[in-house]
Amino acid sequence: MKCKKTNVYDYMKGLYKTLDLPRKKSSDEILNWIEDRYDAYKINFSEYIRDNRVRFKFILMNWINDCEIEKFCDEILELVIYKIPKNKKTEIYFLGNEDSNKLDYYYLLFEKKTQLFSVDQHIIFEEVFLYGGITEKDKKEDSLKYLDYLTNIDFFYNYIEKI
Repeated sequence: MKCKKTNVYDYMKGLYKTLDLPRKKSSDEILNWIEDRYDAYKINFSEYIRDNRVRFKFILMNWINDCEIEKFCDEILELVIYKIPKNKKTEIYFLGNEDSNKLDYYYLLFEKKTQLFSVDQHIIFEEVFLYGGITEKDKKEDSLKYLDYLTNIDFFYNYIEKI
């Protein structure tokens, strides 16, 4: 799908034209990185769903609305669920969330076929999204995925500067 050129789109492309964007990573590369970066460990679905049934329904509804859904709608989800603990390595991600997250962990759900994921922590979300990279095809075709990637770079680096 080709993105209609707009002033915002041209601005974003110009802003990051010299940035060497990371290549698109495989699901296994992303999952290994998540485990290493956040000391994340896998948990089974039954452990997750016991206390997160409503949240899981919301996540699935968002994924169903994703434009890539037709790629796996006839297949079974390959869901990997992580628990990201609060520890020395990850404590920065818990700062400022004391009121909204009284728990000492976050859940990260990742679907291997589509690389759709969900986590209730915005910095972790941006880091995982940006680490996943972008394809050369998306860059060459000026796809909506490319615009989304550039927008997330802009949000992430402008947001981090203000912290």
